[in-house]
Amino acid sequence: MGFDRGTMTFRVCMLPKELPKDTLERLAANAARSLDYVTDEPEWGWVSGRFLLETDINADTCKFGPILHICLRQAERKVPSSLLNAECKLEELAQMRARNLDHLNRKIMKEIKEDVKKRLVSKMPPSLSGIYAAIDTVTGYLYLSATSEKQLELFSGFFDKALDFDPLPMTPDNLASVKYNTDPLSIPAVNVSPELGDDQGATGLLGENFLTWLWFFQESHNGILPPTRLGDFSLLVDGPLTFVAEGDGAFDCSLKKGTPTNSAEARASMMVGKKLRRAKLVLARNQGEEWSCTLDASQFVIRGLKLPEGEAMDPIDIFTERMANLDIFRQVIFELFHLYLNTVTNPEKRKEYQNAVKKWVAEHAQN
Repeated sequence: MGFDRGTMTFRVCMLPKELPKDTLERLAANAARSLDYVTDEPEWGWVSGRFLLETDINADTCKFGPILHICLRQAERKVPSSLLNAECKLEELAQMRARNLDHLNRKIMKEIKEDVKKRLVSKMPPSLSGIYAAIDTVTGYLYLSATSEKQLELFSGFFDKALDFDPLPMTPDNLASVKYNTDPLSIPAVNVSPELGDDQGATGLLGENFLTWLWFFQESHNGILPPTRLGDFSLLVDGPLTFVAEGDGAFDCSLKKGTPTNSAEARASMMVGKKLRRAKLVLARNQGEEWSCTLDASQFVIRGLKLPEGEAMDPIDIFTERMANLDIFRQVIFELFHLYLNTVTNPEKRKEYQNAVKKWVAEHAQN
């Protein structure tokens, strides 16, 4: 689904350099072909972000203010397995009668299946899907609906083919390195369990340690975030929650029912050193302005982001307003991540945080 309506599931990428002036022309040269060419093999090509059949790539279809809204479309004709199996059975029975046989060998059955599939494919309507991207030409950020590594690799390949460079995904490690000039290998993990020593093999990915810190920070500050130039915000970390610990075996724990943030299971997870990998975030500003999503902290994938209700009426204004609200959310999360980096890379602040978070875990574990 594109970025022009509904909730958004995406990751943030950064462009390593400015888009070329002929970006739209380059994408148009690699536009999706007519559906008449589609077979049972996936065919990829660029379309506008408005809908999957709009193969005209130009400023009128893809440019909305400073935002380019594009989509890498996949088209493929698929024969439903139930139909394929039924048609194959009919052909098998016909050949058994014609040859006066009570069964067919595997080679013949394979040939029948291939022939039936070839005959049916051309009659099937094409199946369409897409990987959407919204590119902010002012900030240089690209919002991408590719949440899996396979989708990201696929999109990057076609993007590079058209524009000669790849977008850089803003994973926690890349964000720390590229935007905040901090070597991710130098950022220490923090033990949060009062039952573990301060330097007793603290684990967890950078994003997981950040989300664990964010939960503690939110509760210890009553949900009030530091003032920003964008206004005053409050934050709630809520369930469902997913905890994880590194090591062999099953170390994941998901809490969904009731109030997971106040559950004994959540505190028990942290008592044994598990970190928070996924949680719901609710960000609020002023009366009625609310952003909510699920943050997958390991890769900084944002799922189901719901934006504040907008006031725009015109479709173009609605889209640009949505993207402005999306960018506000990105800025707040990135600044919170920056605050976390400043905390854990400073020995005194890290020690203060570690003492406070261990006390917080211990107190909640006793409740």
